[in-house]
Amino acid sequence: MATPTPRQILQALLPHLRVAAAYAQEIQSCIAAQPEKDSDNIFVSALTDADLSIQTFVEVLLLGLFPTVRFHGEEHEKSHNTKYFRALDLGPQDDYLVTLDPIDGTRFYLDGHANYQIILNVLNADGFEAALVIRPAYGRYFYALRGEGLFQGRSPTA
Repeated sequence: MATPTPRQILQALLPHLRVAAAYAQEIQSCIAAQPEKDSDNIFVSALTDADLSIQTFVEVLLLGLFPTVRFHGEEHEKSHNTKYFRALDLGPQDDYLVTLDPIDGTRFYLDGHANYQIILNVLNADGFEAALVIRPAYGRYFYALRGEGLFQGRSPTA
């Protein structure tokens, strides 16, 4: 199987991540917190069902669509899928690493604020190749591909 390009990864994941964003927005008012992660910083210790569910969703997508990709999700220590990825770290040039922060701003999310997002990156040994940020409460997403600039669109939560 050929290594997918960063564009192919974003094109395949974006529609699904827009659905994940709608899910996050829909359940925010009744979200269940998970036990805190071990950290003295309250902004990195928060964990919710949405973090775990969105990460699992992306893991299933990646394993089904791009089974050879490297992946590092913020909640990898709690994931049942981590063991199925080829690697969790950067590899040689053009052996891309996909990273995910399923709910960036979890503490704000738990407190009912709008300033949280879903962040996915495609990294290469020499830097970033692609980045995607979805802002569910604002109904917007933004993505960039190396050398191509920034693009934006509306999410179904708007």
